[in-house]
Amino acid sequence: MKKRSDISRTEIKDWLTKSANQSPLPQDVMEAEDALIAYVEAHSVAPPVFLRDKIMSKISQLNGQNAQRQKLQLDNLPMLDDNTNWLDWEDVVAGIEAPTDFEDIYLHSIETNDKRELFVAWVKEMVPEEVHYDLLESFLILEGSCECHITNEKGETRIVRLGQGDHITMQLGETHDIIITSLKPAKAILEWRKLAA
Repeated sequence: MKKRSDISRTEIKDWLTKSANQSPLPQDVMEAEDALIAYVEAHSVAPPVFLRDKIMSKISQLNGQNAQRQKLQLDNLPMLDDNTNWLDWEDVVAGIEAPTDFEDIYLHSIETNDKRELFVAWVKEMVPEEVHYDLLESFLILEGSCECHITNEKGETRIVRLGQGDHITMQLGETHDIIITSLKPAKAILEWRKLAA
């Protein structure tokens, strides 16, 4: 006996592939919804505690940043730090786009002076391994995600995963590369803070 929440893959396929001028019947929609709910209930898995905590922390961070919005001006941009509000940066560079045909990395300069160089950066696949001794490199992810493989001067390696709204500063002498983990290019604010010689 077929239950109301039972729907076969063939029925789902048939329903989803109907021509655009044929709307599904309300009963079909209810059956599909019920079947999906039943499937989720039968196969749901509680997330690991660390993942739940990380997600809740990110939501809290985003809510806090949304409540503390400031209007940035391209001619007077603050330094990046751990308290940087990515929503403000996303707004101020909203009209800046990468060309459609860039190879793997594209940098759009937004500031150059004796203290720093600041860019909007897009990366499709990766940033090759590099190390800096004369500047502090920071970036703030606006879109996409990445993994940073970082090795300090003692040879200790760590992997830092970053997504939208995350910020990192590489310390002097840290060797690092960046692998893009999102399907679309990562877009970031890249800051090279120049150190006095």
